[in-house]
Amino acid sequence: MTIAMRKGMLPRILDLSPLILLAGLTIVFGSLDPRVVSGQSLINIVSQATPVAVLALGAMIVLLTGGIDLSAGIGVAFCAVLVASLIDMGTGLAGALAIGLCAMLLVGLANGLVIALLRIPPFVTTLASMVALQGATLAVASKGVLVVREPVLKFVGVERSFGLPHVIFATVIIVLLAMVLMRRSRFGLRTYALGSDPAAAELAGIPVARHTILVYAASGLFAFLTAVIMISRVPVVTPNIGGTSLLLDAIAAAVLGGTSIFGGRGTVWGAVVGALIVSLLTTALRIFGTDPSSLELYKGAIIMLALLADAAMTHAKARLMEIAR
Repeated sequence: MTIAMRKGMLPRILDLSPLILLAGLTIVFGSLDPRVVSGQSLINIVSQATPVAVLALGAMIVLLTGGIDLSAGIGVAFCAVLVASLIDMGTGLAGALAIGLCAMLLVGLANGLVIALLRIPPFVTTLASMVALQGATLAVASKGVLVVREPVLKFVGVERSFGLPHVIFATVIIVLLAMVLMRRSRFGLRTYALGSDPAAAELAGIPVARHTILVYAASGLFAFLTAVIMISRVPVVTPNIGGTSLLLDAIAAAVLGGTSIFGGRGTVWGAVVGALIVSLLTTALRIFGTDPSSLELYKGAIIMLALLADAAMTHAKARLMEIAR
């Protein structure tokens, strides 16, 4: 094999690293305990990955621009409680979903406006938004626990066809639409350009401030979709639904799927594979009898390893480009 061929193959292998990691973990966990790779267990892993995958898509879009949205996880909880409360008050499902969507779009737009126009860092802006949403969630959830009995939501989240929960099919549709959005639309192309080189993007005529606002609005949209998926899967809604744990899983999924925290690199399919990795890890640890209080410790360690791997991958690709020249 020539040196040129090796230089061409290595970047491809690096791009496929999320799939390689998923396959490797599946083999290792399956060898340790065959229950992890049983048919029903695999279906459960995919089903449990659906809300993480959808929220990870929003995280990926924001990370592509070099930003971060810390309010997304609490935003899911706020939206879920808001929709459940509206349904409990007698508002129809369509009306409750419309209000929930508008609320999350407004949250995203507010984050984007502060970041783009006031130049306040995304970390600070979305942290403040997270605290505000946490308070709003507790205020809306005055009844504490709500049970959502909606046939449409039950059909999407619980019922099955061909042995698979409908929520998997719904998530596949969302993922396909996200692929079109990021690869075939002006929004996606501008997002990649903005993350790769903001100065060059501005020189190319891209309205950086306006697009930044749209990016955070998109994060709000995916938080809304995640909330709908969660209340359809588990009809018992509390203020603790979603939250920082879900956000941690989503960011881990995005980074494990190859999204760079430095911006400019990431794919929809990678975020989905990352969500499957997180779900596989969580399921395997539970089957192995790991203390539930230790799960977050393992997830935090995985994120740290993923960040280190991301930095190493970025350096390796840059080095390959220099050698190629």
